[in-house]
Amino acid sequence: LPILRKRRRTGAVLHLGYAAHQPYHTTRILRKFGIKADFMAIGTRTHLWDRYDYHLGYSGWKTRWKELRLFWQVVSRYEIIHSHCGVMLSDDGWELSLLKRLGCRIVIHYRGCEARDQQLNMALHPKMNICQKCDYNGTVCREASNRRHLADRYGDLFLVTTPDMLDFVPGGIHLPFFAPDLPLARSVETDLPEDSIPGTDRSPEKPFRIIHVTNHPGIEGTEQIRQAIANLQMKGHHIEFTHYHDLTHQDVLLAHFSADLSIGKMKMGYYANAQIESMVCGVPAVTCVRPEFITSELEESGLILTDFEQLEQTIEFYLTHPEELAMKRAIARSSILRLHDNKKLATKLIGYYRQLLDKSDISGI
Repeated sequence: LPILRKRRRTGAVLHLGYAAHQPYHTTRILRKFGIKADFMAIGTRTHLWDRYDYHLGYSGWKTRWKELRLFWQVVSRYEIIHSHCGVMLSDDGWELSLLKRLGCRIVIHYRGCEARDQQLNMALHPKMNICQKCDYNGTVCREASNRRHLADRYGDLFLVTTPDMLDFVPGGIHLPFFAPDLPLARSVETDLPEDSIPGTDRSPEKPFRIIHVTNHPGIEGTEQIRQAIANLQMKGHHIEFTHYHDLTHQDVLLAHFSADLSIGKMKMGYYANAQIESMVCGVPAVTCVRPEFITSELEESGLILTDFEQLEQTIEFYLTHPEELAMKRAIARSSILRLHDNKKLATKLIGYYRQLLDKSDISGI
């Protein structure tokens, strides 16, 4: 242990998680603010995301040897381990007691169903919840029980990406998603005269393009979304609907640029990453937020808040009122960047790190 302590990079943070863009971009944002943050991807490589600083793949009996090597060479050198989705270096958490003895602080950052309890969710929100028609028949939350047990035992700080998850993580802190850094994303000035706002001169021949981005149609309510759009098409509305799935992050972003609206997260109780990406691209996002989470900032943003009972009418309103859609488009990007201000969010996260280390400054490492 003394040898390991001497090798530590003071204040450095290692993010652990599945190969995905959110933890990777989090480390890059933190680097902009002087934090030495790296990302180690755990598990099978995927074509959907291939950028990380370190990788631990599963390879049968060799996996433990790889864990030991990476623990010595990489993991033990960090003062903070920031675990996304409760993912650790190992499945059984053998390294966690050693890390704690080294004085390492562990942040548990829940991002989805790994934190949820299906039975509790059904009981709390019987009318509508994300666990209904689960694409995985509840296996994700059940199989994550060991991760949650380890997190409860060793975690020093618990973060959640959306406030609905606080139902399952009492004492957790809501840290919203970082917004994707898209300097070339479409942006519309809000002070344009009404007759020049894009969308007010829509051609009748041009279809109204709605996109829905999810790999999980059951928990997203894709069936109900399709039905609402089919009803509008039967009324004669010229709608082109596309359900995107299994796309790379870059392709997801590109898909938004030609859309008029996006729809998603109609069952969870709060919007999430896809809606933020849509708005950053300048496309208003139709979504459902539980009443207790609705704020004036959300109501005045480019988000379009509704529920399944009102979804058809909501879409039809923006179909038949292009000037209202244009105004939502005009504020979509600016409003979501205020709600998900990366500088403010990074400052909050760095503040949490400082509290864990009981230091006034962990920058410049």
